[in-house]
Amino acid sequence: MSRENHPSKLKTLCKVTVPSRYKGPPDIANGGYVCSLFARYIDGVIDVMIKRPTPLDRELQLCAGDDGIHYLMDGDQMIIQARPGVMDLAVPDAPAYEEAVLAAKSSIALKPTPYTHVTGQGIHPVCFCCGADVPEGEGLKIHPGRVPGTNMVAAPWRPALEYGDRQGYVRPEFIWTALDCPGAYALWELTDTKPGYLGRLIGRIEKPLRCDEPCVVAAWPIGNEGRKLYSGTVLLDAKGQIIGRSLATWFPMPPEMIRLSAC
Repeated sequence: MSRENHPSKLKTLCKVTVPSRYKGPPDIANGGYVCSLFARYIDGVIDVMIKRPTPLDRELQLCAGDDGIHYLMDGDQMIIQARPGVMDLAVPDAPAYEEAVLAAKSSIALKPTPYTHVTGQGIHPVCFCCGADVPEGEGLKIHPGRVPGTNMVAAPWRPALEYGDRQGYVRPEFIWTALDCPGAYALWELTDTKPGYLGRLIGRIEKPLRCDEPCVVAAWPIGNEGRKLYSGTVLLDAKGQIIGRSLATWFPMPPEMIRLSAC
């Protein structure tokens, strides 16, 4: 889709580059991190549609259309569109921090990758959010695992000071990142589906979060419509209050990219 053929007139608001550190799969930006780029322009619930993978270390353009929609463009090619959204997402009772710690120990993030096109541990070994092979101190290290007796996965998270602003609150891009990957783990762990790619993320940050606060990230499967797979994710602070929540739409990984032992 080119600018010339686009139905709306686009105004460039800023230029952005996603550093390679913030990858999801190899050579592709983490979906949650990219969604956060729109948070400075859209208040409340943000509805983000991912049309193409976001490249790393390349200058992109964040634009506003005269149709009220925001766009992430790579020259003439549209990558993402975002708009104010509506989210009706009830959050189940989430596990306690101690339960999340135990659940994370059995996470598939710590097991050999189920994919044929990468090596290492977990769904996305080098993902900034959930990658177990990311060097210590260079990723969020959120490793969701199944919580016994529930239909949820969970992981603990203590946001490092480096992810905070001058007041000591976690910057929005890292909260959005934490609201991405756990939904895929819920589908992998608790259903017979194998999600591979994030197609849509509807989310909202509801209150600020202090760095170094012990948090719980929990996610659960919601259902599917054809190839579309749905999951919910919530981030809770030490008091069990909701920091943010998201509703994700995933698309399955092609069967030929999954090892038989993972099926």
